[in-house]
Amino acid sequence: MTPLIHILDAHSANQISAGEVVERPASVVKELVENSLDAGAKRIDITIEGNGVPLIQVRDDGSGIGIADLPLAVIRHATSKISQIEDLDHLKTLGFRGEALPSIASVSYLEISSRPANEAAGISYTLDGGEQGEFKEIGCPVGTSVTVRNLFFNTPARLKFLKSTPTEFGLISDTVGRMALAHPDVAFSLAHPHQVVLQTSGRGDLREAIAAVLGHAIARQLIPINVLHENWRLEGFISPPNLVRSSKQAQFFMLNGRIIRSPLLSRAIADGYHTLIPAKLHPIVVLHLTVPPTEYDVNVHPTKMDVRFKEEHALTLFIREAVHNTLINSKPLPSILTKVTLSPPPKAPNTSISVPNSETPSRPTNKTTELIIQESEAPKTYSQPQINFKPETTKQPKLLESILEPQLKPLDSIATIKPKAEEILEHPENSQDLDPLQADQPLNHIWPITQLFNTYILATDGNVLFMIDQHAAHERINYERILREFRQAELASQTLLIPLAMEFTLQEEQALLENLWILNEMGFILEQFGSRTYLLRGVPIQTGSNQPDDLLREFIDEVLLKNSPPTFDKMLEEWVYMLACKESIKAQDPLNLPEMEQLIAKLSLTQNPYTCPHGRPTMVTMTRTELEKRFYRT
Repeated sequence: MTPLIHILDAHSANQISAGEVVERPASVVKELVENSLDAGAKRIDITIEGNGVPLIQVRDDGSGIGIADLPLAVIRHATSKISQIEDLDHLKTLGFRGEALPSIASVSYLEISSRPANEAAGISYTLDGGEQGEFKEIGCPVGTSVTVRNLFFNTPARLKFLKSTPTEFGLISDTVGRMALAHPDVAFSLAHPHQVVLQTSGRGDLREAIAAVLGHAIARQLIPINVLHENWRLEGFISPPNLVRSSKQAQFFMLNGRIIRSPLLSRAIADGYHTLIPAKLHPIVVLHLTVPPTEYDVNVHPTKMDVRFKEEHALTLFIREAVHNTLINSKPLPSILTKVTLSPPPKAPNTSISVPNSETPSRPTNKTTELIIQESEAPKTYSQPQINFKPETTKQPKLLESILEPQLKPLDSIATIKPKAEEILEHPENSQDLDPLQADQPLNHIWPITQLFNTYILATDGNVLFMIDQHAAHERINYERILREFRQAELASQTLLIPLAMEFTLQEEQALLENLWILNEMGFILEQFGSRTYLLRGVPIQTGSNQPDDLLREFIDEVLLKNSPPTFDKMLEEWVYMLACKESIKAQDPLNLPEMEQLIAKLSLTQNPYTCPHGRPTMVTMTRTELEKRFYRT
């Protein structure tokens, strides 16, 4: 009988295993940089071409690899970090599995050049798809250089799952930035391909490293934390309560110098900020946790980023109390007016981000978005959040036919419901202007009874009880109004009287540049002002009274959280969602009966009064029959 179970050949097994370690180009960079750090490097230079597939090169000044060890370095499970499983209890290195180099070699063309300090010449070793190549003696400085070319050339399915070049490079830059924060005593540089986009000094100053990765404006505001409890230490920086983000992108956790992801630590941080920041907002944290190796297990996943702790509850309490006490002791008081002072950048040849004009194609085809940069003459100091607007607007091309036409038909003039509840009655006469096509809507025949929990409107038509979520209902009203305004205004921009300076992280900047043409068409006018710093000169006129720079930053956070590349229609939809939510009545806002009547009247005028833009129901109902059944009257 022919056996059904086969032993895979080494080449196939290596390619399958490579998928666990080498998920994308950023994974290659992480593994190579960790090897450099384990070799004692004090300077690490990373060069990337394109999205990392054509070329990844990592050079360091570490201890180097001897000629006898170099062939062993690319054999699976060959490692110099441990010799037996018990060594994990005393682990001081980032790597230990012996899988990184073999996994990378099996899906790329790999070249390793290295020279130990006690050798006069270096050795170069090349591999083609994991197949051993040739050795040759070369001249090179002390340290190691690993060059990866044509990544995934023999696994085309993996290439299909990679995202755009800016997105992949954004993930690489985020990885290098996290490494730099984990090791501020090491000088990092990241070039793409000839321009250095990130550079740290390696002087050991964590705040200085934060400034290089997250920006000087953020670094200046962070609060230092340094708490010791027995053999646990928590040190680093946390943001004051008035410096928060809508996502966790700016939270960095390091365990004994290792970058980790941990829901446990995230929850502990959230508990530490409990009652100090609004729900659904997240602080900026850069935290180094020192714990004895015997008290955690890093051998959970081949990427070595997931960690399990032995004393999870006690550790959570320690972190929560450390964060909370540090915040309270710092007595953080938010400022009414925050000033950001920026020095003008060095003079450079024409560098400005151009907004597409009417002669430019409204959407790019296969061409890369062209960036033209011009020297800025803006003043050095910008004040936030005081903003004045010029009355004139700048017209943008009309590009909304695909998203607007299927969802909205022309509606009669309807007064806007203002964000504050007390302004709902500004134009009460409009409640009589009901669309005759919607005369059969059940909402046209109901009247409010009362407000429940300052959140829900109870209304009835005499037979059915309607329970209306006031925030969801107002979101639907505002969504359709703002969407209609976008169509009628033809995507006009409103120029800010005083430009706002915005400093972005590397990953935020990549998302910004990747979607720049969409932002321009939506009405944003941005001008480069220095390294990762941009002037916001114009915003869509539909921005309303919201703080435009905060809205744009929150919007970019949303873009980064999406798994699929955003399109113009999707980004516009997300923008309208966000504006509708910001301008809507909130839960716990008290309403009187006339205000409730106006809200119901305006809801009845919408195309879909039954759900909010995110799909949540605006109301639930209970009939008289259902109510009588609950009381066993039928």
